[in-house]
Amino acid sequence: MLDQPAISRDVDGVGLTYGLCAIVIWGSFPLYFKQTELFGFLSVYGHRALWAMPFMLLVLLLMRSWRGVVLVFRSRRLLLPIMMTILIVAVQQALYIWGIFSERIVELSMGFYLVPAFSILLGCLFFNERISKAQWVAVGLSVSGVAALVIFLGENPWLGVTMGFTFTIYSAIRKRLSVEPAVGLFLETVPLFFIGLWFVIQFPLQDDQSVFSLSGLLLPFSAVYTILPILLYVMASRRMPLSLLGTLFYLAPTGTFLIGVAVYDEVFSLIHMVAFLLIWSGLGIYLWAGRAKQ
Repeated sequence: MLDQPAISRDVDGVGLTYGLCAIVIWGSFPLYFKQTELFGFLSVYGHRALWAMPFMLLVLLLMRSWRGVVLVFRSRRLLLPIMMTILIVAVQQALYIWGIFSERIVELSMGFYLVPAFSILLGCLFFNERISKAQWVAVGLSVSGVAALVIFLGENPWLGVTMGFTFTIYSAIRKRLSVEPAVGLFLETVPLFFIGLWFVIQFPLQDDQSVFSLSGLLLPFSAVYTILPILLYVMASRRMPLSLLGTLFYLAPTGTFLIGVAVYDEVFSLIHMVAFLLIWSGLGIYLWAGRAKQ
C-alpha cells in the first residue's frame, strides 16, 4: 500500500520507532473501534470518512505537498488509477469496521496473512512474473488453510479473503503510481468526505449522544487514528530496509488476531488452529523466499 522506497539499508532507530508505532496502532484497531460500537456502524463509518479529508488537508499544508494534487488533476493517466483506489478504500473501511462490530476480528487478521499469496498470484497472472517453487508452496499452504475452514467447518471466510484481495490490488496500483503517498491519501479522502457527510446527515447520533462528549470524540479522532499509522509507515520506509519493514508489518494482524481471541473471546477451534498454522506456514515460506533472493 505504501510505495515509498527506502533510502537507507541500515536499521535506523528513529525509523524503527516509526514503524513499530504504526504497527501497534494498526494492530489495536479492534480495541479502538469496539469503543465506538454504541454509535452504530453507519454513524461510525460516516464520521471516519467525514473527518479524514480535513486531517489530510492539514497534513498536506504542513508538508507543503499541495502542488502534487494539482499535478494529478493535470494528468489523465493518473485519474483512473486514483479513482480505483478510492473505491477500494471506501469498501475496505466499511468492511473493516463492520467486521469488528460483527465479531469477525480473527477473520480480518486472516485476510492480511493472505496478502502474500494474492500478491504471488497477481504477479503471475497479470505481470508475467516467474514464480519459484517455494512461492507456489506458500500459495498452496495458504489456500489449504482457507479450504480447511470451508470444508471442515462450513464457514465462508469471504470477509478475510475480500480484505486480503482488495489490499493486494490497492498495493499493486499504488506501487505503480508516481504520486506522493500523502497526496494519494488526500485524494482518496476527498470523495469519502462527501460520502461521510451524507451518512452523518442520514444517520445522526441519538439525542443522548454527542460528538463533543468524551466517547463522542472517538468518532472524529477515528480518522486520525487510522491515517496516522500510514504516515508513520511511510516515514519508516525512508529510514530502514523495506524487507525488514515488510516483515514487521505482519505483527499488526498478529496483534489483531490476539485481541480477537484473548480480549473478545472469538471462536478459535482446533480446525481454526490448523487453518491458521497452514496460512502462517505459507507466510513464513514467502518471507524466507524473499530474503533468500537478496
